[in-house]
Amino acid sequence: MTVPGLQVERTQLSWRRTLVSLTAVALLLARLAAVHLTPGRAAWAIAAVGLVWAAAAGLVRRRMRSVVTPIGRELPALITLILLYCAMGTLLLMS
Repeated sequence: MTVPGLQVERTQLSWRRTLVSLTAVALLLARLAAVHLTPGRAAWAIAAVGLVWAAAAGLVRRRMRSVVTPIGRELPALITLILLYCAMGTLLLMS
């Protein structure tokens, strides 16, 4: 038995999980570049990772917007994701 409103919510959640995974991989790659490469090469590698992540995040955002959702549900989730990204990035770069 499927409830019509749940399919939209599952799709939104799957795109959010995809964005979280992309962010985690991008942060790990940036940390790896910062630790194991020379400063000049590390800067280029981090810039490349950032550009790829921005393109992927833009694609995910566009896909998420194509799914119609009830108004007011996205803002709290977006704020939570932003805070989690900041915390994850800080922990990865500080360790």
